[in-house]
Amino acid sequence: MILLVFLLPLSSFASIMGISAHPLNRQARVLSSEMTGYMSQRNEVGAGLRYTQEVAKGRLLDASVAGAQESRALTLGTGLDFELQREDVSAPRVGLKPYLQYQKFDGESANLLGVAPSLRKGFVLSNQEFFPYLAIPTGLKIDSATNEFVYYASLTVGASMPFPSSGTDRVLLSFEGNKNMGAASDSLGCLVSWIWN
Repeated sequence: MILLVFLLPLSSFASIMGISAHPLNRQARVLSSEMTGYMSQRNEVGAGLRYTQEVAKGRLLDASVAGAQESRALTLGTGLDFELQREDVSAPRVGLKPYLQYQKFDGESANLLGVAPSLRKGFVLSNQEFFPYLAIPTGLKIDSATNEFVYYASLTVGASMPFPSSGTDRVLLSFEGNKNMGAASDSLGCLVSWIWN
């Protein structure tokens, strides 16, 4: 069962946000396994690994590698999340995450260059912490076959929390939904993350 939990959440349009919207301990390092289900055009499942590390106060760097069935062969990505405003009792956390992804889709490769502004506001329900967030990844897709620049935007809604009943805050569970505003490539994702310092 533990192996299944590890492999299941092991994305090819890999999550832009990942775990960067979760409040992490200072100098935290996080390894995440993620799984994504694609709900349009082709119903496919993707899996990947992500490494996240705080490189300075309020700055989280991550790198990911993912793959999927058939058309979504490979995705490599990196991003750096900047905290613009800290979360407090009356205000949400505001972040900005520039990112770069390389994708191989249907035998053709493309680069995605963009930025994802985000909002997060945590709350407690029945002694369980939840950290829901909203992000709007936007940017340019550079198609290597046609040398075209295509603008894209998506809406990402997600939430992270310490894994229920784990007895520790070093294992996190995250869920994320992504609605692409242009092409039909909507997805749902799940991440399991292990934190160490």
